[in-house]
Amino acid sequence: MGLSTPDLQEQQVVDSVKRTIDYEIDELGATQVPRSVINSWRLININDCSTQESKKSAERLNSFASLFYFSLRVLKKNKLQTNPIFKHNLHYQMCQAVMKDGLKEVIEIPRDHYKSTIYSECFPIWRSLPFSNKDADLILKIYDQLGQDGTMYVEWMRRAHNQDSRILVVSETIKNAAKLGIRVRNHYENGDIFRYLFAEVIPDASCIWTNESLQQKRTRAGSGHGEGTFDFIGVGAALQSRHYNIIIQDDLVGKDALKSELVMNDTIEYHKLLVGAFDADADNAGRDNDEIVVGNRWSYNDLNSHLRDNEKYFNFSRHSALGGCCDQHPHGIPIFPEAFNIAKLSRWRARLGTYLYSCQFLNLPINPEKCKFDTSRLRYFHYDRDYIAVARNDQRVDDQGRGYRVKMVHHIDEKTMEPAMEDVFPRNLQRYMIIDPNHSGQKGRCRHAITITGVSQKPRRIYLLRTWAEAVDTNTFVEIIFQLATAFKINTIHIETVAAQKYLKFHLEYYIQANRKTKPELAHIRFADLKSSTTANAKIERIDSVIPIVEREELWLDARDCSKVVEELEAYGNKNGLVDILDTLGYGPQVWKFDDVDDEELENLVIAQQTRFRKAMRMSA
Repeated sequence: MGLSTPDLQEQQVVDSVKRTIDYEIDELGATQVPRSVINSWRLININDCSTQESKKSAERLNSFASLFYFSLRVLKKNKLQTNPIFKHNLHYQMCQAVMKDGLKEVIEIPRDHYKSTIYSECFPIWRSLPFSNKDADLILKIYDQLGQDGTMYVEWMRRAHNQDSRILVVSETIKNAAKLGIRVRNHYENGDIFRYLFAEVIPDASCIWTNESLQQKRTRAGSGHGEGTFDFIGVGAALQSRHYNIIIQDDLVGKDALKSELVMNDTIEYHKLLVGAFDADADNAGRDNDEIVVGNRWSYNDLNSHLRDNEKYFNFSRHSALGGCCDQHPHGIPIFPEAFNIAKLSRWRARLGTYLYSCQFLNLPINPEKCKFDTSRLRYFHYDRDYIAVARNDQRVDDQGRGYRVKMVHHIDEKTMEPAMEDVFPRNLQRYMIIDPNHSGQKGRCRHAITITGVSQKPRRIYLLRTWAEAVDTNTFVEIIFQLATAFKINTIHIETVAAQKYLKFHLEYYIQANRKTKPELAHIRFADLKSSTTANAKIERIDSVIPIVEREELWLDARDCSKVVEELEAYGNKNGLVDILDTLGYGPQVWKFDDVDDEELENLVIAQQTRFRKAMRMSA
């Protein structure tokens, strides 16, 4: 017996309440399948399947369930990371970022880290897989055997996969877009595993099939669409009479936009117009179409900057080639070490320069107008060996048994035609060690920092003898502190001992007590507390105090080991820049001791004292 009209209306209200409970509601009011449901599927071990048909079914279900599995196994993207610890697997994380309902994503990935491979090649195909009623029935049966309700998971499968989908991929130029089309096309024509698992979508002669528009086999309901399953266009292409479910914007900004404000503005305007190419979801009025903007940064006023300022409903994910970008990627550890180790990234930084490197690989563009330090006023030196001025208490021996002292050779600025400067021996400088344990609590900001400076009185100079900043555990940090302290013969270690940093002084003092017998050189080391303001801008004020020192050209850096501090100096004033080394350097004016008495004044003072002494002697005689 069917429900009467009042009963039917009552049941619809009940069903509506259930949907409200089961689904998540986004900020625009649309219903979304929760991530807990999306991630509930556990991949099937294909080897547990005994027949070829069961293996095929399991392979299909795994492909539907995981973009990473589909990309690696079915599309054979063998250069993706295979680290089974997924929290350390960049490409697994990249796939997970778009395995969600209601995509509005801005994803910033460094150059050559396979962002186009995942988002503009694998993802469109994955979203267009033919999820059939037979697949749905098998999933429901599996969940039922586990004693669970698989209805909502099947709902997600139907949202995630659509054989009749229409996906627009936009790139900076039609030439770049067509290259992506060729890569997608190749899977349909030559991908043996893909063709075997999903034979029902392999195109025939009736399908449009060019590099710029690819149409896989569709259902009868989707056969009337004029758009391809995948269309590929460049910025500026006409959008009239186009209607898509998904739009992917891949590297819309390029060199032309970087060089021309007009081109950049045109690119931003084109992004705005893309909303007109969406085909609205008539079944869910608040649900916006899925949209991904992926690329690396080009400047501080590029498309992504516009999105951050004006389209805040997007989710923003930023990744840096050297980490420090999120909880999964600690600073200083390459996120794709198989292709970019630290040495390679250092070479590329030297080649690109700080600005382009910061944009393309750190996704942290620098606005020169906001930079506070004029790095052109930095001075440089390098360490060398002096085989002539050898002192018994300060000599080292080379491989041939010859004694030498370490000296500092100044680099002369040829533009100012400066005369040659005498070399300096580090031992003759007043040396100061300042340490700054990490206590910021910011995501990804987990570096401890050390600076060792040497001060020259006449002329007034501050030499940055050694800098160190790494993300290490406390015991390793303590070891490095004393290694550097003994190497530079530091008597006093300066440390801020307030708040979360108090713990470190305890460990330092314990280390000395535990090792003083085997390392007697530690016995003379003492600790001095640094004064720190409790105001909100204390750190900024400390670092700003170094600006006049740079402007007076008093700060000298080791030319062969200064990349980290120069990077911080060049970026300081911009948002999200690292300041670990600068913060320790900012304590310098508090500890550096300069003799402010002029030589002539000192000589006159001595003469006056001698005169008074002789006069007193005569009067007493």
